[in-house]
Amino acid sequence: MENYTNLKIPVEMLANWQGLIEHVADIASIPTSLIMRLQPETIEVCVTNTHQKNPFHVGDAESLSGNLMCKAVIDSQQMLIVDNALRSERWCDNPDAKLGLISYCGLPINWPTGKAFGTICMLDSKENGYTDSERQLLTLFKNMVENSLTILYQQYILEEKVKHRTAELEQVNQRLIKKIDEYASAEQIIEYQKYSHELTGFPNIHELEKQFNANIITSDKNAALIHIRITNLTQIRNNLGLEYSQYITCYVAEKLKRLCPECIHLALLADDDFALIYQQHNDDLTNELMVIINDLISGLNETVSFAGQRVKLTRCIGVSLYPEHGKSFLELMHNSSVSASECQLHNRDYQVYDASLKTMLMDRFQLESQLMHALTNEELSLHYQPLFDVGSEKLIGAEALLRWHNPLLGFVGPDRFIPVAEESGMMIEIGYFVLRTAIKQLASWQALHHDDFSVAVNLSPLQLADPALVDTIQALLETHHVKATSLEIEITENVFLGDQDGVLQVLNRIDALGIRIALDDFGTGYSSLSYIHRFPFSTVKIDRSFISNLDTSLVNRHLVTAIISMANAFNLKVVAEGIEDKAQADFIQRAGGHIYQGYHFGRPVNVDDFSRQYIC
Repeated sequence: MENYTNLKIPVEMLANWQGLIEHVADIASIPTSLIMRLQPETIEVCVTNTHQKNPFHVGDAESLSGNLMCKAVIDSQQMLIVDNALRSERWCDNPDAKLGLISYCGLPINWPTGKAFGTICMLDSKENGYTDSERQLLTLFKNMVENSLTILYQQYILEEKVKHRTAELEQVNQRLIKKIDEYASAEQIIEYQKYSHELTGFPNIHELEKQFNANIITSDKNAALIHIRITNLTQIRNNLGLEYSQYITCYVAEKLKRLCPECIHLALLADDDFALIYQQHNDDLTNELMVIINDLISGLNETVSFAGQRVKLTRCIGVSLYPEHGKSFLELMHNSSVSASECQLHNRDYQVYDASLKTMLMDRFQLESQLMHALTNEELSLHYQPLFDVGSEKLIGAEALLRWHNPLLGFVGPDRFIPVAEESGMMIEIGYFVLRTAIKQLASWQALHHDDFSVAVNLSPLQLADPALVDTIQALLETHHVKATSLEIEITENVFLGDQDGVLQVLNRIDALGIRIALDDFGTGYSSLSYIHRFPFSTVKIDRSFISNLDTSLVNRHLVTAIISMANAFNLKVVAEGIEDKAQADFIQRAGGHIYQGYHFGRPVNVDDFSRQYIC
């Protein structure tokens, strides 16, 4: 039973690994990425990427007696990072450095039993410390390779059990026919596992493809492929454990059996991905589909209880139509997956495939890939727009506005990259960059201008959910000797869409430090007045959409006047955004506003231009 370490890796599995290795090299922009396999006396290249500057080929081997970084990774069972082997006394003479690959990042790969299989590693021809994102990506792919080895090991164990059983039958002198029957039984088990999910008994993607080819392609009726994804299953697994997530998978499987008509072909693609094929029965496929989709939406919109825990399921549904969106199973499967991803990105109930979705998702992928390195490559910066006192028209502060210039994409507008940063989780790190930069610059300007000069910084919902936010802001203010009253935090109503009590606690802590809090885009939402009453705001910012039409819209003039009057009654400062001419400024002054902001007084500019135009 110990011979599994010599198992041959299947071609399909090697192809999957090849894709992972190519992806690692592309994302990290390195010439070489490898999966190495341990042999009794050597370690050899199992899979390698196809970069033209990659010196390694499959089958290349090095003796374990050599000074090998991969051997050190296997021995220590820890990640090894060598940013420049040429500057390392230990690694300067290792074989990789002799090939011109001087930096290394590697992780051990093990069989499910804990025995070493080898390593997965990245190598670069230049000094490279490898970013946290690249290390996390390597860790993710290590786990995926080990999951493949687990499957291979389980298949091996099953086959070994079959062999062992056959040997037992031979020992008790069973007849040949009984041996054949036993073998046939084992073959049935293997065939079942090939086309079915062990946990739920659901058909897998291969069986679904067989059903599609047998029932849909041979018919002249239209059909639909519906892709259902449980979007929070990974979070459930991480927070509550594998047993809970497996229960959710089985729960959803049973739920789908009850929700779907018998004529539907169901399959489980992965623990969190289900697919079903529905063939048109009446004259209108659209109406039939909407009934099914509405049943799925309502049926999966519930809280699941298990082992004393309660979890709210979140899901997305992607739909592709046959033959409109594809004439083959794989094409339809791909397009329904694209639709599900688009549905998940925009928090919709369902999404029917459209050809433009592929382009949109590719654009988003490119945007997200570039944004991952924006901070490291110093592509992000702050522009500042001046704020002027209405009474004296003197400069009193500035709003810090995030800007991104990427060598490949050029200038990318905040309306494009900030939602991506939010959805991908990068906004936490980017938000701290904004706070650090703005507070440090505020200290510099106060030294040149006066102590009352202030800076406003926007915070996103993701940042407000970060438990370290308030302590970090306080530490930054203390480090740069900036009074808390000189900083203003701006938020919009979308921060209240989730846990309002949690947001209130954070804002109260910010307010307790003396930091001012502004409600941005005031008047555009449905609950602005209730927020003003409940949360510790010191400022409201009238949305530019009201200001831009002051000269033509009597309703807007009444609304702006009412907002300013209401704010004054609550003892709140009022900032009028988007002022573009003197007439608008005069109206705000007559109405009793407090602060001007807009192109009439100054556009957002970089820090040097702001200092030259307004400070010096």
